[in-house]
Amino acid sequence: MDPSEDTDRQDHDRAPARLSEDEVAGYLRACPDFFERHLALLSELVVPHSARGGAVSLLERQVGVLRDQLSIERSRLAALIDKAKENSRLQQRLQRCFERIARARDMAELCDAVPRVLQAEFGLVTAVMQFTNHAPKDMFPINALVSQDNESAALVMRRLAGKVCLLEAPLSRETSDLLDPDSVAQAASCAVLPITARSDEPIGWIILVSRDPEHYRPDLDTVLLEGLVGLIGATCIRLGMS
Repeated sequence: MDPSEDTDRQDHDRAPARLSEDEVAGYLRACPDFFERHLALLSELVVPHSARGGAVSLLERQVGVLRDQLSIERSRLAALIDKAKENSRLQQRLQRCFERIARARDMAELCDAVPRVLQAEFGLVTAVMQFTNHAPKDMFPINALVSQDNESAALVMRRLAGKVCLLEAPLSRETSDLLDPDSVAQAASCAVLPITARSDEPIGWIILVSRDPEHYRPDLDTVLLEGLVGLIGATCIRLGMS
């Protein structure tokens, strides 16, 4: 046997096995202080920079990554702050609505106050509060009563049965039929909220109409709307509705 071949074999046996990329990555994760003990590598290693082209040191790339992450976190924080401000304004509007509803002394005042305060506070095209004619007629202004023989009113009542809210964008034909033509011409979305008194069956409804198609989109969280109409229903009971 050639002595040189034996030497080559021994050198090969002594050579370390080649590490895979996963093993290298795993080692660096397990030893986060590796580069602290080998600071020179931070400036010697280069990695491609997709945004600027060419290559930069590992330290420069790390700084760039951290800067990008900071920018993302700042954007998220700004979005959270904007959302918090929006929620605060919404709560203030709802509080003013709740206070006005709670001050109503009779059903006629309630039927007048609710649409006006909702339209003013939320910039709606219109807000309509209506009751079916099985409600006591002497408690309501005549324009707040809708005959149960009205086909559109009957259909809305059937659709509201067992539901907490109807959200429409665009408006259905039966909902549009319960509004005046000028409001329908401006309407892009609406919420129809059932008013219930002591029974679970609706005795009427509130229609909130917006010119924004996204305002009452079908996937909207309705918990605040449910709270609003719940207060109105409780006020109806307080004012004598059965």
